[in-house]
Amino acid sequence: MRKTVIVGGGITGLATALYLHEHAANAVSYTLLESSTRWGGKMLTTHQDGFLAEGGPDSFLAQKPEMLELCRRLGLEDELIGSNTTKGPSTFVLSKNKLHAMPEGMMLMAPTMIMPFLRTRLISWWGKLRMGLEIFVPKPKEVTDESLGSFVRRRLGKEALDKIAAPLMAGIHSADPERLSLRSTFPIFSEMEKTHGSLLRAMTKKKKKQPAGKSPMFLSFKDGIETLSQAIVKRLDPNALRLNCGVHSVTGGSSQFCVELNDGSRLYADDVIFATPAYVTARLLRDLDPSLAASLNEIPYASTATVSLGYKRSEIGAQLNGFGFVVPSQEGRKINACSWSSQKFSFRAPEDGVLLRAFLGGACAPGLAEHDEQTLLALARYELQEIMGITATPILTKVSRWIKGNPQYEVGHAERVAEIAHILTFHPGLHLAGSAYSGSGMPDCIQSGVRAASAVISRKTSEEIHRNVETAALAGQA
Repeated sequence: MRKTVIVGGGITGLATALYLHEHAANAVSYTLLESSTRWGGKMLTTHQDGFLAEGGPDSFLAQKPEMLELCRRLGLEDELIGSNTTKGPSTFVLSKNKLHAMPEGMMLMAPTMIMPFLRTRLISWWGKLRMGLEIFVPKPKEVTDESLGSFVRRRLGKEALDKIAAPLMAGIHSADPERLSLRSTFPIFSEMEKTHGSLLRAMTKKKKKQPAGKSPMFLSFKDGIETLSQAIVKRLDPNALRLNCGVHSVTGGSSQFCVELNDGSRLYADDVIFATPAYVTARLLRDLDPSLAASLNEIPYASTATVSLGYKRSEIGAQLNGFGFVVPSQEGRKINACSWSSQKFSFRAPEDGVLLRAFLGGACAPGLAEHDEQTLLALARYELQEIMGITATPILTKVSRWIKGNPQYEVGHAERVAEIAHILTFHPGLHLAGSAYSGSGMPDCIQSGVRAASAVISRKTSEEIHRNVETAALAGQA
């Protein structure tokens, strides 16, 4: 039986272990190592005084099949809830210290309905005209990777970038839009330009094909996102799970890898799957392959923080008719966005309560999220007072900091990942998975873990075939 060590117990490592457990229990033994005291990584749910606060992701895209399939296998379908419906706009944008509703009919970053777009005060008349002229902007003669900022500015103009695309799209990755790779994050935009010659034309056609009626864009779990990690852990072999178990280095590779732990003990494995941040993986592999470690270290990371604030509903003067707002960098605020969590999903606050969640840090505010929790709490409260007029003292506060927790897919990211993949071909048995390579959302991480586990199973199968062929050849010679 082949031995596999999985390093990292976030959603990627858990999904990897689950796939091996379900598909190769009789052929591959696995050990899952996690350096912290809990499983799940950023999947962190807090229940307190009737509030449910998420420290990391609070939902996932409903259209992602990998997550839905995993929920089905775990028997969690009845635990899923969709985002609530709103009578008016769901998202607002802060502009000149006022919250403006995102125009109805905006798909990603382009309008598909004329009248709501013309009526909005978010975009100036010149900005609206510039966006409308997008249908006349020619396609580039040569298709190359470019930044999200460059692409939107070229097609829709600077105002569309500053007030819509940058806070909405770059916010997903906590990134600087001027450095964010379009090819690695939003390839659909490049495909729209290539196929239709215009984003507006492509969006309009796409909207016409959508079925009537609204289905929730986001899904979560009634008892919080940590429901998923807890369900996976229950399915795994408890003897294969090791918390508080940090890895010092990984060496060897001729026949087996040596995984040296921080306590000085060693594990030997035929395959090692790294479900850790790229810079952590680089540190663990620096003795085995310095060039691989150097390439992994080229993937930059940004630090972020979330601040959850629970209030009595009677003490909130602001009307919460939507899911929250985003903040363009030009506004000069300390928060990037605020999610009205108890409006977005049910079961997030008691009946007489309201739960808000502010986001700080990212690539455009380096170092901000690394302040201590009390400083971040004070910043978030001040910003919400300035923007929403909230002066009440929160009855719940929860700060989660993710230091170097968000990989940055900068221009050229695809080439960087391809170079890493090439170097890995010289190390059969080493596998990389996680948010640093080909998608940072939870469904992407799950898919990445499944691919790594499948590679381990395929490698075992191919070696068995090769061994059987050799045995048959030797038997024939005899």
